[in-house]
Amino acid sequence: MNHGAHFMAAIAYVWNERKQVKTTAAYKVIPTASEEQLLLVELVRSVSAMRTETVMQTVKEVLKQPPAIAKEKKHLSLEVCMLQFFYAYVQRIPVSSLVDSWPSLLALLKDSIQLGLPAPGQFLILGLDHTHTHTHTSFRDVTHKVVEAIGTIAGSSLEQTTWLRRNLEVKASPQIMVDGTSLEQDVEDLMLTVMEASSFTPSVYSVHALTLLAEVLAHLLDMVFYSDEKERVIPLLVNIMHYVVPYLRNHSAHNAPSYRACIQLLSSLSGYQYTRRAWKKEAFDLFMDHTFFQMDSSCVSHWRAIIDHLMTHDKTTFRDLMTRVAVAQSSSLNLFSNRDAELEQRAMLLKRLAFTIYSSEVDQYQKYLPDIQGKQPFVHCYNTVYIHCSKK
Repeated sequence: MNHGAHFMAAIAYVWNERKQVKTTAAYKVIPTASEEQLLLVELVRSVSAMRTETVMQTVKEVLKQPPAIAKEKKHLSLEVCMLQFFYAYVQRIPVSSLVDSWPSLLALLKDSIQLGLPAPGQFLILGLDHTHTHTHTSFRDVTHKVVEAIGTIAGSSLEQTTWLRRNLEVKASPQIMVDGTSLEQDVEDLMLTVMEASSFTPSVYSVHALTLLAEVLAHLLDMVFYSDEKERVIPLLVNIMHYVVPYLRNHSAHNAPSYRACIQLLSSLSGYQYTRRAWKKEAFDLFMDHTFFQMDSSCVSHWRAIIDHLMTHDKTTFRDLMTRVAVAQSSSLNLFSNRDAELEQRAMLLKRLAFTIYSSEVDQYQKYLPDIQGKQPFVHCYNTVYIHCSKK
């Protein structure tokens, strides 16, 4: 098709003009196309010269060399609009067409990763990768690279505690959540507002990156990597957890959006046993932290899933917890100990034992019942044991 790149660039421009009006509904990192935008998808599909493979090649051309169009549009990223269109296009074509054109899709994804697109563009690349999961080696490489890129964005609200160590902590700056429909425009407007009121520079895309990883990462990795290749996933997940854990250690109000996204991500990963080595130690340490219960109520169900998977999938973790409780209960107060601190430590461990039982299946820990009953002078632990053990 002559002038195909200019035609597709025009489609991207109009796509931006036809975005849906903001609603009060829950925000989406990858926006849902409006009815008017979907008409553009149908328009392209109706052009006989624009076969699926041709569309992919033309989109790639636009991304690599965007035509000079609408430069007066301050907030317009033609590349992001082009990917938004293509994401909607892929959703509406037959699976057979997508499968037949997967080499072109692979080339598009590989080139897009190397272009250094704005964060919303990288979110769309991950969305496209998740939409068309393929077990070809090249797709696994693409998945690895795009997940690493999104992980870096996810960690952009973190900073090193000292220059000598890799320890990270959450920046004392606002964490902004905006709707994906007009992500770049909203971010720029909010940046100006925040910068006027604060000396900190907000990392505006970190929450979106964490949210997207929570939604797609666990399923994507499970689909892309064969059973005998699951070990390749561990180093990638270790890097992701390097960014996730600092958010989960921070229970401040301004970090709440990141905390919720991270706990959802950890919960989804914990459902796949092969990921265990990447998060087991960190999850147990977070569980033992004295601030563990300082969370929003919406996070409780995710923590229940994590603790259930943590304690169930091996024979040592629950015993480790029981040992800690036993030591705390049997240790006698000495002259040099702080009685209040020691009692608080015992109570903390019993609360975690109670939460573990609360997170389990009924009767899951029945064989430990005599030991548990001997360690629970506190009412809340007894009640939990009673509820989760049937009357046998």
